[in-house]
Amino acid sequence: MTSTHTSSGVPAPTGALASVVKWVDKVVVIAGTAVAITALVIMFVSLMAEVIVRYFTNQGMGWPTEMPNILFPWLVMGGIVLAAQRGQHIAVTAIQAQLGRTGNKVLLIGHQTLIAATFFYLAWVGLDVLEITGTEVFPVTGITAKWAYLALIAGFVGLGITALTTLGHLLPASDPLAVRAHHIEEDV
Repeated sequence: MTSTHTSSGVPAPTGALASVVKWVDKVVVIAGTAVAITALVIMFVSLMAEVIVRYFTNQGMGWPTEMPNILFPWLVMGGIVLAAQRGQHIAVTAIQAQLGRTGNKVLLIGHQTLIAATFFYLAWVGLDVLEITGTEVFPVTGITAKWAYLALIAGFVGLGITALTTLGHLLPASDPLAVRAHHIEEDV
């Protein structure tokens, strides 16, 4: 894999693996953005409709009050995946100051491997939760609670994929600490 320099001076890997990783990152960012915006808009519109109907009729429609229970987890998980894609998650960096580039690269490769394994495992375990929550039904809409819990599984998969694509960016990187800090703004 060769590399070119981006406008910020950070080497950008090129080649087949880099193209696949960039494409997967774009898909994850688009999906996370779509999920978060859709959840937010539907919650806002449904709650606004409830307010308007209550104002004019003194009666509620009922179903809009269930929308935040169903959609808020999707909004949160979409935001978490987007934060991970942009490298804007909480990180403890004290040890990184003591390590050189090679040490940081080894640390971050191990970190991303652990993250991917953990989140894919949580997604797998979450499938059991879906079976349990499938019997819980919201009374007005009739929607099962598994749709809200499915947000966790989708978010865990998104975080696992982000960890794998971060590995794809990290392996050829000359500056391991700049991997997620710069590539998303320029590529997406």
